[in-house]
Order: sequence, then C-alpha cells, then structure tokens
Amino acid sequence: MIFDFDNLSSNNRYHLITQTVLPRPIAWILTQNENQTYNVAPFSYFTALCSDPALLIVSIGNKSANTMKDTKHNLVKNKECILHIPSADLAEQVNQSAENLEYGESELEQLGLELVTYTDSLPRIKNAQVAMHCQLYDIHQLSASQAACYLEVQSLYINDDLVTQSENKTIIDSQAFNPLSRLGGNDYNILGQTLTIKRPT
Repeated sequence: MIFDFDNLSSNNRYHLITQTVLPRPIAWILTQNENQTYNVAPFSYFTALCSDPALLIVSIGNKSANTMKDTKHNLVKNKECILHIPSADLAEQVNQSAENLEYGESELEQLGLELVTYTDSLPRIKNAQVAMHCQLYDIHQLSASQAACYLEVQSLYINDDLVTQSENKTIIDSQAFNPLSRLGGNDYNILGQTLTIKRPT
C-alpha cells in the first residue's frame, strides 16, 4: 500500500510516521518556568545530530495555533535545559508528564519526582540514569506550529553503575540502562535482544 502524503492531513501523516520510524528515543526535557517552578515533558521527534559541535535535535509543536508548548517557551527565554534519556522503570512518569497543564504548573510535584543539583542553574531528575545539560544552539521554524530546536550538549551525567572504561574508551551498559523508546499510538519499547555485528573497515 502506498500513501501519498500530498493527499493526507498532518494528523494522518503523524500517525503513519510514528508507526514506521521505530523505535524513537525519548528526550525528557526539564526547563525552568517564569515562576521558578520546573516543567518536564517528553518528546520523541528527537535524535543525535552532530558530534562537533555536540548537537541534538528535538522537534516541538505548539499547544495550540498561537501558543507555544511550555518547553519551547522556556527554551526561547532561558536558552538551556536538562535533557534526560529515561529508562524503562520511569515509563509511567514519562507518560504522565505528557499531560497538558497550565503554564507554570509543575509536573514534577504531581509525579513525585525528586530533583538533585546538576548545574548552577538547573537540577536533574534523580532517578534518570542519563542527563545532559544543553544550551539552545538554534531554532528552525518548520511550519506555523512546529519548530526544530537544536541543542548543544554542555555536559553529560551517566550513572556510575552503567560505566566501565576499556582501552581508553567509555563503555555504557545499554542493557542495564534499558532506555525507554516510543512506538506508535500508546506503545513504548524497551531493549530486548541485542545484535552485535562488527563494522567493516
């Protein structure tokens, strides 16, 4: 079956893309609201983009036609965030943090998530095993309602239990990390079997 995207609504395109581009990593982004509370929200239109500079890209839509999502509003204002890669044990909190709240109302309080000091300006979620302090590098407005946010990684926190050093390389135990990822609809994915194939020289 072939789907002609010129004849589909943006909603239908979304559902097709999110059910075929699989699995998608989740950026669980913490930003500071203007009332000094913290917003946290998940995004799965997200991936690594470049290593030099160290860039990630997150696509963020609007709440409504003329209202930015809280994450984008805070990124534009404060130019920084803490981007967590959530593990499978945080699936329920990640899912609940997608709830559409009024600006300034913190998801963290409702979800019982504990924060710990990370940078001088922003904390990180204690139970998240991976967190990155990112600065806003650029924003590219893709449409009236969708923007690509380029985030430059300033520092990276990894739980010590996941890290070993081997021949001057840092090895992260992906099975122990067990990152949560998105599928289509209400479905999430966790790591299963790992296939290891040496790349050709």
